Amino acid sequence: MSYSQDVSSSRRAWWGPLARSQRNPEPPGILSRNRMRRIIDNGRLVKRLFWVGASGFFARSYAFFSGNIIKLELLYIYPPCGRLDGNPGMALDEIGHVAVVVSMLVVGNLADLWGRKRLYGYELLLLIVATLGIVQASEGFRGTMDIYAWLAFWRFCLGLAIGAEQPLVAIITAEWVRTKSRGRMMAAIFAVQPLARLVAYGVALAALQTISSANGLSPDTIGRDDGGDGELSKRVADKVWRWATGLGIFPALVAIGFRFTIPETPLYYADILLDTVKGANKSAWLYMTASTDSHDPPSSRRDTLEPSHSTPIAEDDGDGDSIASETFRRRKWYAGAVHCLRTTAAGRNLALLSALWMFSDMAWYCLSMESLASASTLWLDRSKTCSGDMEFASESTANPSLYRELEHSAKRFMLVVSIGSLLGSAVLIAVVNRVHRRVLLMATCGALAVLFPIAGAVLLGTGEEGAAANTVVDVLFGVMHFLFGLGPRTLILILAAELFPTVYRGTFYSIAGAAGRIGTIAIRPVIGRTTGMDNAMGIRLVLVLVLMVACVVISYFLPEVQRVSRHDDTETGSEDEASGSGAANVAEKGIRAARRRARGWVASLFPKLETMTLEEIAPNPHERSRS
Repeated sequence: MSYSQDVSSSRRAWWGPLARSQRNPEPPGILSRNRMRRIIDNGRLVKRLFWVGASGFFARSYAFFSGNIIKLELLYIYPPCGRLDGNPGMALDEIGHVAVVVSMLVVGNLADLWGRKRLYGYELLLLIVATLGIVQASEGFRGTMDIYAWLAFWRFCLGLAIGAEQPLVAIITAEWVRTKSRGRMMAAIFAVQPLARLVAYGVALAALQTISSANGLSPDTIGRDDGGDGELSKRVADKVWRWATGLGIFPALVAIGFRFTIPETPLYYADILLDTVKGANKSAWLYMTASTDSHDPPSSRRDTLEPSHSTPIAEDDGDGDSIASETFRRRKWYAGAVHCLRTTAAGRNLALLSALWMFSDMAWYCLSMESLASASTLWLDRSKTCSGDMEFASESTANPSLYRELEHSAKRFMLVVSIGSLLGSAVLIAVVNRVHRRVLLMATCGALAVLFPIAGAVLLGTGEEGAAANTVVDVLFGVMHFLFGLGPRTLILILAAELFPTVYRGTFYSIAGAAGRIGTIAIRPVIGRTTGMDNAMGIRLVLVLVLMVACVVISYFLPEVQRVSRHDDTETGSEDEASGSGAANVAEKGIRAARRRARGWVASLFPKLETMTLEEIAPNPHERSRS
């Protein structure tokens, strides 16, 4: 049997004929997988890759968090009066989360079957359309339309866009960026999520101040003092939420422009289309610096761009045969995915990450969804939501103005939640290559397991009243959001993009992410039904202790994706070799020894870690078959 026939047979054992994809098998003497990996790892396009991923993730996060800002204004301007079960905020959230689950599962699977690049950008177009639809939602002329019905439809469309963006960003970034920069790059991209939340609330606050001033609304004007029905306050609030939401289309427009600068990932060509030569050529086209790297031989560029001399496998001629082959290929792909879950570590890792993502999201949502109400002590009298005389209560006054409550809530949310999460993400960027991801995840989840009951005890002991108690709770909330940003809220997203083989990375990543959203959907009704209970927030904070302890246990069983760098060992060995040959420079050896001593105990506690390649972490099943 010839080499080409042997390779073809091994491929069919996994997912059958690949029609147009099954071409250029890699014969001996042509570019190897190691050459393609070297091209990627010698690349210098870190900034470009960052802006491609971060711009879209920022637009996605801004759209998601802007939906949380508008809830209070909607209740004030458009009383639900029994619509959406009298709680439109929760109903809209649930609709959005369901859409995210559906979108993640579908798009993640299509990213494996069709390619990562093929769908990259379309989700942002949908995000723009959905955002414009939300901004233009209306009650019509004297109630001829239902604004909450329109918001539910557009929120579902927005959820589809949000769910599609996350797996595509994670997968493309992980597969394009060089190995040693992968952890820091992905941490930096996911750090734009708290940044987008901070910007969203900052934009809403600026819109509130600007529009109120332009319309002559005094910050201390109460609804019943504003012409009896609060018409001016409602008009201002209506403009504020529409402007704060609508401005989210501009980050999406910028992100779409960046999406055209990145081609399909080389690992998709090599591991799914089984065309290593084409993957290497794409790498060389993007990373032109690979040809001039000192570690490459002078002929590297010529070898990289060399075409394959193997005979391509013929494509199907008829449309019917092509459709049949495509259907057969997909059936084989799904059978291969099931086989991979049953016979490799992918099944275990998927179960661990799904449970970890679900438990951490449930705990985080218990904390963050009530941050606006608990940290600001902002309560809405729902018994008056149909009377047109809605009132607020805070720790400062029994009936503050809408302006004051929106301003107070936004400022405190920015200080307590957004800045805490952003600082945690910034610290992670600095230490991600110095601490094992699994160890850091265990440490942060363990710290959260300690802080949750402490915060719950404070709330239970004070009855959520008093300025001193509010200050303590604010500090605890800020620290917990810091730990979430440093640990589970970012590390789980990174690990999910690293622990699965390329062939099924999109599908398995999306399943784990969907599990987290399902946990969020399940916890929302529970939280909603306990909102009216005394000390409800304190009780929930104590109960989520179980979730965080479970996260610590699950994190322990995750595999390592880093190892201690062998640079120092290599350097020592070269010194010993040089010393044995009598060619060592004494002064140079002294400088090296001084540098090692200067690093001190910090370096011993946090050694330089070497990130494993994606192929080392999760080898592709068809490679085992070929071997």
